[in-house]
This record gives sequence, C-alpha cells and structure tokens, in this order.
Amino acid sequence: MIGARTILTNTLFLMGASVFNIGVSILTTALIARAIGPELYGRYTFGLTYVLVFSVFSNFGIESLFIREASREKAKRALINDIFPLKIVLSVMTVGLVLVSLYVLDYPHETVEVVRLLCIGLFFQILYECLMSVSKALEEMYVVALFSVVFRVVSAAAIIASITSGIGFIGIVSAFALGNAVTFLVALWVHARRWGLKPMGVRINMWVSLICQGYPFFLSALVTMLYAKINVLMLSKMVPETNLGYFMAAANLVENLFFIPTAFNTTIFPAFSRMYGASPEALRQSYGKIVRYLVIITLGVSVGTMLVGEEVIRLLYGEEFSPAAPVLSILILYWALAFFSNIFSSLLFSIHQERAQARIMMIAAGLSIVLNAILIMHSGVSGAAFAAVVTEVAVVALMAAALWKASFPWPMRAKFVKLVINVVAMVIIVQMLLPVNLILAIIAGAGAYLLLLFPIGLVDEDDKVLVYSWIQKRFAQIRSYDVS
Repeated sequence: MIGARTILTNTLFLMGASVFNIGVSILTTALIARAIGPELYGRYTFGLTYVLVFSVFSNFGIESLFIREASREKAKRALINDIFPLKIVLSVMTVGLVLVSLYVLDYPHETVEVVRLLCIGLFFQILYECLMSVSKALEEMYVVALFSVVFRVVSAAAIIASITSGIGFIGIVSAFALGNAVTFLVALWVHARRWGLKPMGVRINMWVSLICQGYPFFLSALVTMLYAKINVLMLSKMVPETNLGYFMAAANLVENLFFIPTAFNTTIFPAFSRMYGASPEALRQSYGKIVRYLVIITLGVSVGTMLVGEEVIRLLYGEEFSPAAPVLSILILYWALAFFSNIFSSLLFSIHQERAQARIMMIAAGLSIVLNAILIMHSGVSGAAFAAVVTEVAVVALMAAALWKASFPWPMRAKFVKLVINVVAMVIIVQMLLPVNLILAIIAGAGAYLLLLFPIGLVDEDDKVLVYSWIQKRFAQIRSYDVS
C-alpha cells in the first residue's frame, strides 16, 4: 500500500508525543481544577474555548490548501513566504474580532479579563501553527510532535509555578500565552535555520488568490467549529458557571482523547492527498483499512471510558466534580463519532470534495444550534452532551453518503460477533479489577482488548506484515546509528 509505512511512522510519532502531552495535561488539569474549583474552572475553560472558536477566522482555509498542494509538489513550499505575512494580518484581525464580540455579547468583566489574556496566546498560536504547516506538508510529523511537546512543557511549568507560588488564577490563565509565545519563537528560529526567512512584503493579488482558493476550506472549518463549540457558548449564557465547570471537566477529558484522531488525521491528510494524485485505487484500499481500525479503536475506548469514567473524574478533579461523570459517558460517544468525521473530512478534502464537506458542516451547524437550544433548556449540561452526539451521527452519515457518491463506498466488513467477544472480555476484566485498583483495571482492560485482536482475527495478515516490516526497518535504522 502506497505510503503505509509513512502513515504508520508519522502517526506513531504524533501519538507518542500526544501520550506524553496528555499525561502532562491530565496532571495540570487536575491541579487547576482542585486549586480554583468548579466556578473559576468553568470561566477559565470557557475562555479557552471562546478564543478557539474565533481562531478559525485567522485561517481562511489557507493552511489546508497549502498542505494539500505542497504535499503533491514540494516547489509550492515557497508559498509560505506569502502566507506568513498574511497570517500576521489575519491574527491581528482575529484578536480584534474576539475583543469586540465580548462587548457585543455583554459578558461579565471577569470573563472579559480572562479572554483578553488568552488572546495574547491566540496571536502566537496562529503564527506557530502557520510555520508547522510546512512540516505537515512535507510529512515531517516528528517536527510537529516535538513542538507540541515544547508548548505543553512550557505552559505546564508556568501553571505549576503559578499554583505553588501563590500567583493563582491569573498566572494559570497567562500560561497559555507564555507557552504559545515560547513555542512560536523557537519554531521561527528553526524555520529560519532550515529554510531561511524571506523579506516580508505585501502582495495583495497573491493574498486575494490564496483566500479565494482556500475559501471552501475556511467555510468548512468555520461551520465545523460552530457546530462543535456552540454548546459551550450557549451554556455560558444559559447555566451557572459552576455547571459549566462540570461540563468542561468532562469535555476536557474527552478532548484529551482527541490525541488519537488528531495524530492520525494530521498524518493522513497529506498522505491521502499524495495518494489521490498517484493512485486512487491505493487510496480506496487505505480508506478501507482505516475505517476498519476506526471501528475497533473507538468501540474499545468508548466502552472503557463508560466503565471507569466516574472513578477517573473523582481521582483527577475531586468529589465536588462528580456531577461531571454522566456527561463524560455521553460525550465519549461524540468523541467516537468525531473520529470518523475527522477522517472522512480529510478524505473529502483530498479528493477535491471540499464544497460537499462544507455543505454538510452547514447542515450540522444549524442542527446543533436547534438541538442545543431545546435540550439545554430541558436537561442542562446533559442536554448539551446529547445534542453533540445526535449532531455527530448526522455528520458521519452525510459524509459517508458523500464518499459513497464519490466512489468510496463504506468498506467495513461485518465482524460484529468478534468485536462483541473482544468487548465482553474487556468489560469482565475491568469490572473484576476496578474495586482493586483503577490504574490496574485500565491497563489490564486495554491490554486484553488489544491482544485479543490478533487471535480472533480482527487484525489481518497484511497488517501483521506491515507492522513487522516497520519494526524491522526501525531496528535497522537504530543499528545503523549505533555503527556510525
């Protein structure tokens, strides 16, 4: 399969970094929640979500367009010299839009102050991610992985220092800005060393061309962000900050699990784009394998989270966050469905179906607004979680239909009995060990689920050969380094 080893290598690089990052994130999240309580935690996490929603306005689809084109033709990497100054302008405009919207929506002064501080981090994050798009286009995911670790370590150190030194809430909020600023400066230095820095100029015609070409990507990203985060914006106006804190505690745990689809998606987008230009049939084969493994991964993680979610909430956040447990059990289903929709989006972009993807996201955004308005009034934070799940079901179904129409039919063969056997075995092990030790139950359950994939036939011979050959290649590289 074309690019299979590259996809595997890059995914493992990103997932390795993400496993480290998630460990650091869980530690800092637990420290923050215990230090400031549900109300301030709700304010802090709402502020992060708010600036994230507006970050899409700094993109205009330019980075996705750049990655797709530069992954096929490396000479187009030079476009970054026009994109970077454009992104500086867009980042300033985005920060201005965030600040104006706060006053238009009449948020409390305390919330406005938090978002103002976070806007500094947003500015540097936009520019840092622009520089990372070069490495993504060249499929150098080890660079992306390394810089994600830099951001996490710097921001975590700032958070811990703020808590232990008594700086408190303001220091915790400022850590986002410090982490992004340091990461951007290091990324800029590395970029200058590797590729050089061209004199920045204003080329309006080129900027207009980039924005016009990237518009379908931007529209899709805008409505995707809207439907994914509208629940938090609506909750901020419809429930107390304490209840918002419960929702965000569960949502943040689920978002930590997004390291799996994010690592996978970051890797496969340039790979899908390259394969579509070289061999559409190889792309269909890759799609088939990926969907099969998505079912296996999401089923195992979802069931496992439902089993141990309540204990994890209490361990990390403390007893006062226990109302977040039911929300976590609902949102994990959203995570599973979003894994599929992210991969399907990348495939649609790669085969030049970005307009179809954008239409689907517009439908999803409208559906999400309606469902959240109804269900939040009826069930509060649980209603917001249900709305997210129902919306994502619609998105996955519509995207699968669009891919089917584009000659990418649903490839999953029926292996439901084997999947059920695997899940039942995991449930039994976790239920037996959970009263003994939470960590032991998680490790044993996950280990049993993964190991059983081989004997019951959920992993085929081609995949075994691929993994074996990849391991051989990595050991051969290590030996060659040792010899040299």
